[in-house]
Amino acid sequence: MKNSIDKTEIVSVQHRKAITTSLKVAAAFGKGHKSVLRAIDNVMSECDNSFTRRNFALSDYQDSTGRTLPMITMTRAGFSLIAMGFTGKPATSWKIKYIDAFDKMEAALIQKQNLEWQQSRTESKDVRRNVTDTIQAFIQYAINQGSRNAQKYYVNLSRMTRKAIVGDQARDMLDTMHLAFLATAELMIQQIIEDGMNAGLHYKDIYQIARDRVFAFAKTLSGQSQISA
Repeated sequence: MKNSIDKTEIVSVQHRKAITTSLKVAAAFGKGHKSVLRAIDNVMSECDNSFTRRNFALSDYQDSTGRTLPMITMTRAGFSLIAMGFTGKPATSWKIKYIDAFDKMEAALIQKQNLEWQQSRTESKDVRRNVTDTIQAFIQYAINQGSRNAQKYYVNLSRMTRKAIVGDQARDMLDTMHLAFLATAELMIQQIIEDGMNAGLHYKDIYQIARDRVFAFAKTLSGQSQISA
């Protein structure tokens, strides 16, 4: 089987991870796809389930006749284990090409993630400023309704929201996804407060609604994390 794949095609991105496939490995190393699948099965049988889940995933492709057939996607770590069994000078050359391709793709992903994080952090700061203004208006609203400890709501709302969504992590330590979760929760708080004040609700009722909604949102996020784990 001749090599029918260019080195620029051997690594791609899936779910923000650099991956390759059993089909590409077979083409690059001049092996039958079934042989590569057997090699992967053998390696997976010797790995613990945690490693297997992180580094191998069942997928499929359509062959030239239109049939849907199985293939395996794998990370750098998964590929490295498989490639250990491939020997000879041509195999070594393709191993080097794969290492170079993974390096370049992962560097590009890191650069993209850094840019996305910077944008998310800026957006998070903008949301935070707007929410702060709304909470300050809520404090005055509570004072007008007779609250003697209205100032505590600034700390309580801020701390409650952050702790429910991201725990004790500082904002600058959050990844892009958790910055987005936190910003969503804060926008929720802002909307609830504004709607409550416009409706003339008692400040304690507004606070309770905000608290309940934030914890319900946090519970939803927790459920999603368990499903995707």
